[in-house]
Amino acid sequence: MMEDPRKIGPATHMLFVAKNIERIGDHCTNMAEVVHYLETGEELLGDRPKGEAQDKINGDKQGDA
Repeated sequence: MMEDPRKIGPATHMLFVAKNIERIGDHCTNMAEVVHYLETGEELLGDRPKGEAQDKINGDKQGDA
């Protein structure tokens, strides 16, 4: 960005887009937890897996199929 200051504005907008997409994902997760509780009566305990930990979980499930 130092070479081309014109990229600073668009890059800043991309950061806000990424942040808002993450917030949407968090809201979706919260809604899914509420639905799970309403259906089963059980709370989901523990931390949500993040980043590479989630990729490993998804990879394990795909390998079982």
